[in-house]
Amino acid sequence: MKYAFVLGRVYTLSVAELVAVLEKPDASLNLSGEPVKILEASEEVLVIETEKPLYVDRLQKKLGGVIKILEIVDIIKKRESDSINFALKHYFKPSVLKKQFFKEYKGKMQFGVSIYILDMQLLERPAPNPNAKTPQFFTSIFTEPKRVGMMIKNGLTESGLSVRLVLPEFNSLSLASVVVTKNLLLSKGAEICILASAQNIFTAKTLTVQDFEDYGRRDYQRPARDEKQGMIPPKVAQVMLNLANCPGGETILDPFCGIGTIVQEGLLLGFRMIGSDINKIAIKGSEQNLEWFRNRYKVAPGKYGVEISDATKVSGLIAKSGNKINAIVTEGTLGPIYGQYPKPEEIQANFKDLEKLYKKSFTEFSKFLPSKARIVMCVPAYRKNRDAYEMFPSLDFAQDLGYNLVDIISPGVAKKMKFLKLTERKTSIYDRKDQVVAREIAIFEKV
Repeated sequence: MKYAFVLGRVYTLSVAELVAVLEKPDASLNLSGEPVKILEASEEVLVIETEKPLYVDRLQKKLGGVIKILEIVDIIKKRESDSINFALKHYFKPSVLKKQFFKEYKGKMQFGVSIYILDMQLLERPAPNPNAKTPQFFTSIFTEPKRVGMMIKNGLTESGLSVRLVLPEFNSLSLASVVVTKNLLLSKGAEICILASAQNIFTAKTLTVQDFEDYGRRDYQRPARDEKQGMIPPKVAQVMLNLANCPGGETILDPFCGIGTIVQEGLLLGFRMIGSDINKIAIKGSEQNLEWFRNRYKVAPGKYGVEISDATKVSGLIAKSGNKINAIVTEGTLGPIYGQYPKPEEIQANFKDLEKLYKKSFTEFSKFLPSKARIVMCVPAYRKNRDAYEMFPSLDFAQDLGYNLVDIISPGVAKKMKFLKLTERKTSIYDRKDQVVAREIAIFEKV
């Protein structure tokens, strides 16, 4: 079986999460734990091959960094000079579409077309000579979804079917998950996806899309929010939990839990969760949010607990609870939140204060974390411009305390994907364009 995963905006984190989940044995997802066979990858999409079919509906719900899961239908060879629609002009016959792509539906069928690029150089090629005798890839690549879509629609109409075509917005090659969902494409027809490289075209159909409404509900409909301090998005919390390398049912601690985002996402992934925070107001908000969450998502009693506790003294809380902690996933205190880039001396003072806190906390964590247990943690990185950050000077303090810094993506996988945006210490940055204080996500493992 061949599958493609459409990656989120911070594609490095998406790849890290995806590989971590796929390479861990999990009967509920039909995963054996074997290394992933990666066929193609780009900033937009990752193509893999598996021996057994995946349980994609469950997998989609588990992955915070994957927008869509596709099933690869065919691989078609093409010349580098061929446009996509030219390479596919004899492929999309009505019989192939009905058998391989469309769901059975009585009534007017609806389908959409999305194109994903596997070789980003295709987007950088100059416009072709319009008088050239041989077909060329660019007339404009952004016209390709319409060209392919109309070719499919005309063939289906001629065969007697009533169909409606949904196309990407201007200057976009693919349909957003919200468009796929609101147009009911997966129940009333199909989203047909084309994955293009210089010499190959993968044809695919969308199996699942990320439930944007549910993520919005988990983020914005909670009774307590803290806009001033900033909140980790549920998707990022999910990614971090999946990087903790824990089987479902194990217990994860968030010692800087704030209003409880990581705790709630851990519950949704099947973990037992303990949250603590030194801030009484944050814990009150966390209790309110988790009560709302427990009722909304039918969480069984006894799956979580949150209490006031200093992270540097949290071992007492753990001993009192009687729980064995298998991992820590947390957005460590990031320091002050800024609306504009702070002065260099402020940044260095913040780093100095936070290093003291982190050292005390990691020393405390050593009292109850078992060997090989992971700490997945955010630390601050100050955004200078689009791709430049003032980062935490060093994470060596963790090594001095008995922890190794683990590459967020294994060297073998990273070597195959030159496009990944990894820091020099093989961590990953998550940020939004309007944020000054970004999150550097690092994985530590106790020796």
